[in-house]
Amino acid sequence: MIERDIQGQFSYERKSFLSNMQLTKTDFIQYLHCPKSLWLLKHDPGNYPQGEFSTFMQKLVREGYEVERYVQQFFDSAGDRNVSFQAEFRTDDGLYARVDALENMGDGTTALYEIKSSTSVKTDAKHNHIKDACFQKICAERAGQRIDRVFLVHLNGEYVRNGDIDPGAMLAFADITEAVEKIESETNAEVDAALAFLASDQDMSGCSCVEKTRANHCDAFGIFNPEVPTPSIYSLPRLRANKIGDLRSMNVLGLDDVPDDFPLSKNQRIVVGSFQEGEPKVSAQTIRQFLSELIFPLYFFDYETFSSAVPLLDGTSPHKHFPVQYSLHILDADGSLQHKEYLERQARLPDRLIERMQEDFGPTGSVVSWHASFEKARNREMAERYPGNAEFLNSLNDRMVDLEDVFKTDYVDAQFDGSTSIKKVLPVVCPHLDYKELEVQDGASAMEAWQRMINAAPDEAEKIAADLLKYCERDTFAMVEIYRFLIDLVR
Repeated sequence: MIERDIQGQFSYERKSFLSNMQLTKTDFIQYLHCPKSLWLLKHDPGNYPQGEFSTFMQKLVREGYEVERYVQQFFDSAGDRNVSFQAEFRTDDGLYARVDALENMGDGTTALYEIKSSTSVKTDAKHNHIKDACFQKICAERAGQRIDRVFLVHLNGEYVRNGDIDPGAMLAFADITEAVEKIESETNAEVDAALAFLASDQDMSGCSCVEKTRANHCDAFGIFNPEVPTPSIYSLPRLRANKIGDLRSMNVLGLDDVPDDFPLSKNQRIVVGSFQEGEPKVSAQTIRQFLSELIFPLYFFDYETFSSAVPLLDGTSPHKHFPVQYSLHILDADGSLQHKEYLERQARLPDRLIERMQEDFGPTGSVVSWHASFEKARNREMAERYPGNAEFLNSLNDRMVDLEDVFKTDYVDAQFDGSTSIKKVLPVVCPHLDYKELEVQDGASAMEAWQRMINAAPDEAEKIAADLLKYCERDTFAMVEIYRFLIDLVR
């Protein structure tokens, strides 16, 4: 049982808690990211907010298991290799590891395989595969298992599926033994520090994430740092950690306290000005010029795509997107509006999707997207795959404009909270419209829903299809409404 004392610390029945405590690889990575975040998760899981970090880690685990199936096939086809999967190791001091694969080599040595769904060995602060593997080695060795070599198994990003998956071609094996040994002493010390940290009482005010940019905040940032307002200095676009440190040293957290002479970029200063003046910063002339250059009819357009670690279809590669759906709102000069859409309901490449697009798009008129670089990239990829459709797809790119650009420089509002995603802009400029009532509310959930749909029974598939169509339609109708907002604004 955990209780909060009057100083804001948590106390607990230490003996019973510690008897059940274990530190896994995922826990350790979270500890390195934010120690207090892990402490809260372990000690008070019912009040731990499942946010972007948690969701991301769950996704990595799911994809890792998917790749592991093909690693097993690879070793099974290799003959007499002595490989075991998911071997469990527990230590008396609280470590737990489930090792992806262990191989007893013919020379009497043992190799540990860490399996990842990435297309390379990652060593950045956010995803350090060497650190992951090192933790597994330490746990296995503390439990009495000798580890002589360490390999990182990842996907070959150049692999293109053609028929049944070829594990030998899809997988890449990197010997990371030397890299693991180089950080082993350091990681041992970190592991011991993590165990000691979890076994201690912690003051729940503040966490190390206050020193980082918002993209690197833990899920529990708001719990540990309730004094940070919304919006805050962390909402400023592209504000580096060193600038955050400078502002914190001046006890500046809110945008209203940012000094006029503090060095910020032009866009950052505009956001600060918008907040301090309580209104958006608008460049009406520039917006008017942008709108005047659009050619009717206007085609408000959005793709939904699918990608997976293990390629789903022939002709696809690991983690490469291909469109499975689009929504298109067509606005004529007289104000009339029509909607067209397409959803691929089978596991199929976008050849039929392109055919429908050729029926739905006219030869002239601006194509309006949000974050258009994504749509353009998909069109370029499809043009390469389907050269007979290249002229059409390239012409769409030539006609495409990005509505998001307006909100990066010419209509800036602190209420966007440092983002120009349509999910942030829409409720501010068009509060009558949002995504809250939809079953599918973002691109990641749309991707998961589409995969469920193609494998579902007919009745369930139809329900999922309806949800996907509503979501994608909302994206393009949102652009229509934002366009109308801008027209009224500069009229």
